[in-house]
Amino acid sequence: MRQFLIRRFFFAISALIGATLITFFLSRIAGDPRFLYAQEGGYGITQERWDALGVELGLDKPIIWQYAVWLGRIVKGDWQDSLLDRKDVLSKIKKRLPPTLKVGFLSYVFATVIGIPLGVLSAVKRGTVWDYLARAFALFGQALPVFWVGIMLILIFSVQLRWLPTGTLGEGSFSWKHYVMPTVTLGWIAAATYLRLVRSSMLEILDSEFIKLARAKGVSNNAVIWKHGFRNGLIAPLTFS
Repeated sequence: MRQFLIRRFFFAISALIGATLITFFLSRIAGDPRFLYAQEGGYGITQERWDALGVELGLDKPIIWQYAVWLGRIVKGDWQDSLLDRKDVLSKIKKRLPPTLKVGFLSYVFATVIGIPLGVLSAVKRGTVWDYLARAFALFGQALPVFWVGIMLILIFSVQLRWLPTGTLGEGSFSWKHYVMPTVTLGWIAAATYLRLVRSSMLEILDSEFIKLARAKGVSNNAVIWKHGFRNGLIAPLTFS
């Protein structure tokens, strides 16, 4: 057990270091950060200012040294200012974190409320029109890209119907409208995945021997579905979550 925990610990550390390496070098691939201080097209900055910015941002040092300094600041919580607008990064994250967590939670609720009941319905009504409709939803849900779903929602409900806003957080009693499309967009694929997992699990369980035995003993259909089938069928989506 101790060796297992040690291996998992070192694996977690390696994964974190790998994630920081990828994040850092991707930011450098985007180009020299000093161009953000120049005017459109990269002009309007003197050579003296260019060199001074290189020293200020540590760009005159080797790339490995830049990574070490950047990682040290991350660990200490000294995230400094954004290169884009010169505002404190930590304060910007604190400002945007609550709405992000709210959208994530709502999308999870959406996926659970939509995906799991449809999976149960599809398994119980196997071979009927309800089964085909649920399977079609799962197919399109996993095939359509998330960004495309978001664009279509904007075009239909914002541009054409004008029912929902396209951006910002919103204020007052109508702020909930700003969360509808992001919630549906993020929860779309998860709902389809839950549906397929629940359906396949419940079909396997409903065809098992102990279910046949329960039916032979006279257990009601609702008890078979919800007490035995549904309870055991939740293992797969819970593992996925």
